[in-house]
Amino acid sequence: MKKIVFWLAFIVGIIAVIGACSKSEEDSSTAATSCMGTSTLREASSCSGTPSGSITGIDNTTLSGVFSTMHAYSHTAGMGVDDSTDCIDNATLITAFSSGLGGSGSPTGTNGLIINYAVTSSSSIAQRYAFYSDTSCTSEILAFHWGFKDFAVGDSVTGLSTTVDGKTYSSTASKVSYQQNCLGAKASNDAGVTWFKTFFSNSNVNPTVGTSYSCAVDGSTTNAFMHVDNASDMSSVYGGGRVVYWDDEATSDWTTNTDTLLVVGD
Repeated sequence: MKKIVFWLAFIVGIIAVIGACSKSEEDSSTAATSCMGTSTLREASSCSGTPSGSITGIDNTTLSGVFSTMHAYSHTAGMGVDDSTDCIDNATLITAFSSGLGGSGSPTGTNGLIINYAVTSSSSIAQRYAFYSDTSCTSEILAFHWGFKDFAVGDSVTGLSTTVDGKTYSSTASKVSYQQNCLGAKASNDAGVTWFKTFFSNSNVNPTVGTSYSCAVDGSTTNAFMHVDNASDMSSVYGGGRVVYWDDEATSDWTTNTDTLLVVGD
C-alpha cells in the first residue's frame, strides 16, 4: 500500500467518483434524498469499518484485526503512539498526517488521531481515520473510512528482493487484488461537521452530528503484493507481533513504496 500521505493527497480525486451517501438512522425512502444534505448521491447499503473475520491464503499466515504503519512508532521512544490503541498524541505527527487531506487538515480542537486498516470480512478491508479532542483518543470529533471489497488472494511470488532502498522484506509474497467501493463517515460534534463541509468542498453537504453515513464509491481494482509474517526476528525494532509487507505498485518485485505495517495489539 502506498504511504499514508499519498493516500491522503489522493482523497480529493476520489471524492469526484463518490456515488452515494445514506443516513443509517433513516429508512431507505428518505436516505437517498438526504445523504449529507444532497439529492444527487446514490445510497450505499453499508460500509463497515469494524474489524471482523480474517483473510486466509496470503503468503505465510492469516491476516486479521487492525494493522497500521503508525504502530511501528509505538516501539520508538518519544514518538507518541500508543501500542495498544494506535492513538497518536504527537502534535507533529498529527499535523504531518493531516496535511494531505485536501487542504482540510485536522478538525478544530484535534489532540489525538488514529490512522490504520482493518480486516472487515474474509473478502474486505477498510482504511480508517479518526480525530479526537483528547490525547487518549476517547472523545471523537469525526471518523471516516474507505471500504474495499472483493479482496482476493492469487498466485504466489518467489525470488523477490530481500533488501530494497535499505529496508528488509520477504523473498516471497502473494498477489492480491481489491476494489474501493464505499466511504463511511460520521461527525460527532460541530467541529466534525465543519470539517466534512470543507473536506467535500460542497456547500450542499450538511451532515448531522452523530449520524453515520454510507457512501458508494466506484473505485477501480488495485493489484498488489502482500506478505504477512511474525516479527520475532525483528523484535528489537518492532517489539514482536505480526508484520505486513504491502506494495500496490509491485508487478515483478517489491518497490520503494512498499509499506511495513504492524498488527495493532501484537
